[in-house]
Amino acid sequence: MRLKKKWLAVPLLLGIGYLAVNPQPLYALWGIGDIVFDPTSYDTFGEIWGQDISNGAKLMETYNQTVKIVQNGLQMYNLGMSMAQRVQNKNVWKMAAFAVGNEITQTHYNETMNWSAVMNGDVLNAGRAWQQSTLYGGNAGYLGNSTAANSNRMSQFATLQLLDQTSQRCAQILANYKSTQDQNQAAEDRLESDTFDQTDAKNSMVAVLNVLSGGRVHLQTQQKANGNLQACLAEQNTLQAKVQRDKLAAEQNWYSDIASAKASSPGLIDPDQTAFIVGGGYLEP
Repeated sequence: MRLKKKWLAVPLLLGIGYLAVNPQPLYALWGIGDIVFDPTSYDTFGEIWGQDISNGAKLMETYNQTVKIVQNGLQMYNLGMSMAQRVQNKNVWKMAAFAVGNEITQTHYNETMNWSAVMNGDVLNAGRAWQQSTLYGGNAGYLGNSTAANSNRMSQFATLQLLDQTSQRCAQILANYKSTQDQNQAAEDRLESDTFDQTDAKNSMVAVLNVLSGGRVHLQTQQKANGNLQACLAEQNTLQAKVQRDKLAAEQNWYSDIASAKASSPGLIDPDQTAFIVGGGYLEP
């Protein structure tokens, strides 16, 4: 038995001796401190004692090399201690949140029959709910070949069509937002549970990085949903700007018509100013 143990010890000692004389490079540890311990970056003990220098110089270089190895070891130890630390009370991070509640809209004559369903996640009935609750604007056939550029009525009719389009689209976005919020609740609860879990399994470096990655994915998903809502608001604001702009344009056209009428037939509009205008004056509309 002793002989067998001796034979097993021989290759082990040879392997240790080889590594001491020919150390292998170690890979960097990415994370806290980015510490790299690579003995090959220094002179090895074999190289030191193979130099043609005095024994005193060899001892000094050996000492310096040993100090470097010890310093690297301490850095590795400190890194391990830092990675082993954990937050004792994660609940101090927890923030309050709430979900979009269900909407309840009264209806007496089916005028808002599908509106509550849409706001609570029924995407398919968004267009129908809007049409049921708004006044039909007709087909504007009486305007003939008029265009929005030269007809105030046609401009208003165009605004009706645009408001119908964007409002139905926004209703679909709101329905999708409510529906996906309900569908994502389980995933959000699981991520929250993993985040505040204080067990060893959920506090390893890999587990923590996984939680961070999951939170990043959740954030990106929420940002996309918020982007759709913001696009809806921007479109609605653009149409409100059109309404205000068309109103100002209509007023300017009215003033222009009044000025033209005064210039061509001032006596019919304001007899008191006839002489003034005929004489070359101009009456401000």
